[in-house]
Amino acid sequence: MATRDPQEVTNSLSHDLRIRDFEAISLSISPAKTPRPAVVDISGAIEARLNAITLQISATLACSKAEVSRCVERFSRWMIEGTIVRVIGAGRARLAAAIPANRLAHGGARVFVQDDIIPMPHSINGGAILAASASGKTPSVLSVLRAAREKTRDIEIVGIADCSALEFRSYCDLFIGIQPIPEGVVSPLRALADTEEYVISELLDAIVVAGGELAGFVDVRWRLGHEDLGSTGPYDVSSRGWSR
Repeated sequence: MATRDPQEVTNSLSHDLRIRDFEAISLSISPAKTPRPAVVDISGAIEARLNAITLQISATLACSKAEVSRCVERFSRWMIEGTIVRVIGAGRARLAAAIPANRLAHGGARVFVQDDIIPMPHSINGGAILAASASGKTPSVLSVLRAAREKTRDIEIVGIADCSALEFRSYCDLFIGIQPIPEGVVSPLRALADTEEYVISELLDAIVVAGGELAGFVDVRWRLGHEDLGSTGPYDVSSRGWSR
């Protein structure tokens, strides 16, 4: 009788344990139910998903009109004054906030993203925090916001997260609460909190642009705020053909 290699036995047992753990976790998360049918009309499903996101943005705007207006003023000032802005988030929410943060930088703000290669400035330098979380319960995000308040630095915090995120909201000077997809609206393509992350990106980016409008930015200001070295652009060339 052949003797099995001990490592092979260990690997086999580990695999069996992983399978059992996965099955146990799956059952604990949700009860057994009939699998959802595969989406046949892909184009229709994508259109329905986009419609759901649009309606979710509209619902969020309707419930946060005053906060959005104040954010426009705040972002405008951050760009004019070259304010230090720390973008705080994790996973897809941080990616979603990075697009409007990129535009904030083009407008003149000094933007730093959490866990990027370039470290964020020490809190003694003041400035601001732009925090994003789909759920508003992400531990790493709450930890940063809590620490910022405990240090009692002069740091403005603008946050966007689920409207029910009470602790997250408590740390913010300005808070935009993401409303759920309106009742009766179906989004056939959905995984975890992905629609909320598109609300974060679209809404914040529009607020940045509106902040630039409030500051009187013209096309040239945005172009000269954009990088012109490397693979991006060519935004330093206008329709009039100027470039320096």
